[in-house]
Amino acid sequence: MQSICTMASRGFNWGLGLFFGLLLSLCSTPSTIGQNVPVPCDVSPSIALDLNQFAGIWWEIVRQPVGTNFCTQINVTVLNQAENNVLIDTTYSNTVTYPWVNQTMNATLTVLNDTEEANGYNFTYWNAPNYTPYTVFKVLDTDYSNYAFICGYTNATDNSTAFGMVIARNRTLSTVYLDSLESESSAKYDNFANGSMTLITQDDTCLGSGADPSTAFTLFYAVFAFVIYQLTK
Repeated sequence: MQSICTMASRGFNWGLGLFFGLLLSLCSTPSTIGQNVPVPCDVSPSIALDLNQFAGIWWEIVRQPVGTNFCTQINVTVLNQAENNVLIDTTYSNTVTYPWVNQTMNATLTVLNDTEEANGYNFTYWNAPNYTPYTVFKVLDTDYSNYAFICGYTNATDNSTAFGMVIARNRTLSTVYLDSLESESSAKYDNFANGSMTLITQDDTCLGSGADPSTAFTLFYAVFAFVIYQLTK
């Protein structure tokens, strides 16, 4: 009887030791449970939007990967109708030499208020004289008053067509605040890069983005005077 009890005691101690050993290994091994892993755009749902709060002027601040447009302003207008109730006018410049020479492309789409759109919004811009390729846009996060994180793609199966961008209510942001937005977005979503996204030109050279008219007039006058000089030589 004593030997059986001794064996049982040893078995209990061994089992208890194994239990605590496993517990210790779990505590000492880094766990990915509960950690945020950046999610690709194609599987990230577009959040439910309060359309009236989202309406108004936004400025494109940073983008990943590199874009070709500058001085980009996005004007969202919400209409009181069931179909084609959201109008988007995007004004931009694609000319580095003359960034104040703006173009505007327009889009009309139907968006349900306060309703999550898991697949995003697939629409095309009228960019005279043609339409742009159909593109999926998703609003990933916003506080309505300051910022919004947006991603999109033209081909859900080809990640090279995906992009991420931060838009804001203010045309220029402080470095500290911009860094915080890049850090937050890159931690949650793919297509955002902490500290290395392309900064969109949004300074006083952008007449269409609220530049000082006197600055634009001075530049215009300089070009005009040069042309007159060349013609009268």
